[in-house]
Amino acid sequence: MTPSSPGARLAPADRPKLRPYLTASPEPRRESSFLLSDQVRVSDSYVRMGPIDLEIAKRLNGLNSLAEIHADLQARLGESITLPLARVIQFVDALEEALFLDSPAYRAVIQAPVRKPSCIGCYEGEPKAFREQMTALFAKARRDVDTKKIASDHRLKALIVPHMDYARGNDTYAHAYATLLERTNARLFVVLATSHYSNHPISLTRKDFQSPLGIIKTDQPFVERLAHSLGDEAFEDEIVAHFPEHSVELEAVLLHFLLHRRPDIRIVPIVLGGSRLLTHAKGKAQEQPVAARILAALKAAAEAANEPVCYLLSGDFAHIGPKFDDPIALDETRLKTSRQRDEALLEALGRGSADDFLAEIAAEKNRRNVCGVAPFWYGLKLAQGTVGERLHYQQFVDPKGKESVSFAALAFA
Repeated sequence: MTPSSPGARLAPADRPKLRPYLTASPEPRRESSFLLSDQVRVSDSYVRMGPIDLEIAKRLNGLNSLAEIHADLQARLGESITLPLARVIQFVDALEEALFLDSPAYRAVIQAPVRKPSCIGCYEGEPKAFREQMTALFAKARRDVDTKKIASDHRLKALIVPHMDYARGNDTYAHAYATLLERTNARLFVVLATSHYSNHPISLTRKDFQSPLGIIKTDQPFVERLAHSLGDEAFEDEIVAHFPEHSVELEAVLLHFLLHRRPDIRIVPIVLGGSRLLTHAKGKAQEQPVAARILAALKAAAEAANEPVCYLLSGDFAHIGPKFDDPIALDETRLKTSRQRDEALLEALGRGSADDFLAEIAAEKNRRNVCGVAPFWYGLKLAQGTVGERLHYQQFVDPKGKESVSFAALAFA
């Protein structure tokens, strides 16, 4: 039986199984050496593998015992090379300690009720340093906020926010979330966020989120209403969609900084894929059965909440330059053209027209890799045609010319 605690050793009769979502990459400057790591960031560890280790890993299918794997490899190596059984067990023990086996220890992590952060480094993990970092974020943009004050009413149906890292998205985040603090006393925030890792049109999670200031609760009744409408398939890709994803986490953590004094604050973490389906719809996504079903489920769940709901629409705009396989040179002409295209998108969003926005995206076949397509479209549909106030726009340009990412903040009353 596979051990379930770090430090426990496997036995020759055990039949361990390598878990999904791992990748082996050649190690730079080390010939015939590979690094095994976790694509979904359940584990931050990596395990170095030589050629023999790689052959062991290939045989970890839950059917072969370690003794059988050892015997098979020893037979293939021949009498000239001795492979101790202890050497096989030692390597597989290292995989277990790294949470790379489909074992009780791994399952305990993925089944835990709280999602651990994946973006520490983008923000400080220690409470005092985190508060100082977030305070500086607002101060730099001259949007000082008082987290002790609460808006007296609800005048914010939806808010378009970036999910660029805090360092580069600083000013836009500050303008967006200062406006949130000023304009809504909502306790329920539905985060509609871009899915960067899963192609599923919608992925849900029941997990609460960990922040440096404690636990951000997920509204379980809201999630269950969505699950009732959408079925279990909305959770099928939860590990891939949610564990490594930053587009919900960066919103939830900043929201928690502002509202952590209110224990009744809840989020609904949703990541949305399928932007290709929407862009092919040419402004008529609501006629697509999948999009219509998701939109109806979101509307019904919000109506049943019987309290103010504020939607956080987490997405960025253009991603251009060599980093994104963009064949057009990242010069001033390209940057100007991209800003002009962003302006057309911002005007459509400002009119509160989800379909006009989608038509603009479809017209350019999303060649600039606008990643907020799904959150913006669903969010505007849920905001029911309210006009948007542009709060801030920014076009980040890498000094080395490798990339440019644009993002904005818009408030919908």
